[in-house]
Amino acid sequence: MKRIFLFVSFLFLALVVHATGQTGDVIFIDGARWKLLGKPIDLDAALYHELIDVLPEDRPVVSSNWDGYTAYWSIQQDQLCLDSVKCDNYDSETQKLRGVSIPSDTLLRVFKNYVAGDRIIASWLTREIRVATGKVVYYWHDAFERNYEEEMMLNIEKGKITGRKEYHNHVVDGFSFDKFNLANNEELREMFPLNIERYPELDNEERIVFGIQRARVDAQGNLVECEVKVIKPKDNLLLAAEMAESLKAYHPWRVLFINGEYSAKGIEGWTIPYPLGK
Repeated sequence: MKRIFLFVSFLFLALVVHATGQTGDVIFIDGARWKLLGKPIDLDAALYHELIDVLPEDRPVVSSNWDGYTAYWSIQQDQLCLDSVKCDNYDSETQKLRGVSIPSDTLLRVFKNYVAGDRIIASWLTREIRVATGKVVYYWHDAFERNYEEEMMLNIEKGKITGRKEYHNHVVDGFSFDKFNLANNEELREMFPLNIERYPELDNEERIVFGIQRARVDAQGNLVECEVKVIKPKDNLLLAAEMAESLKAYHPWRVLFINGEYSAKGIEGWTIPYPLGK
């Protein structure tokens, strides 16, 4: 029964995690501290449950860290090594949270199948992980959906680092829907003018609702490409095409240079209510 409860709890937490930003783990690379944007232990369900079983039951669990622990990693001889696991405990005397490490013998017992000498090597892990440092250049309140000035993609095969890619990210400011008040958007008609008189079917409509996807920007803040869908009234292809051209005529849009590519985050994926002013 306990295993069933833990499994259901794990699934529930996995769903909730995607609704809020997560802190992730910590990794040391060549002596420098980086943020590890992920939780490698959680990727192995058996290890996850075994670790949770030995963590203090009274550890604080917050929306930014649903597991209630932070793992600390390092790269040693091109291997991803787990150095420690800490939980925050409340100190009643200082009235502050303080990090408490899980005893090393406890970790060695939990990760007994992955111990080599005096190290715990993440040989259960075969995937790409993302690490970051510096200021945030893009943030979305969902799991690890954010980007930093400096990022590195580490390719890992059975715990061994087989490749690294380093990126220098930046943002050039401009218009984006994620920084725009869509609930008070009368100025949308001025920013993206439409020839409404061409569409008599809109005579009884108070507003139009658009969806934007597959957007692409260039370094100068031009919206080079986008796909617009009219959600209300449904599937008006001519209106969608005109809206796409109006969006592309606007300048400048915010430009994100993220991990080697120009990104249109903040433009695509939005549902835009466009008032008709009647």
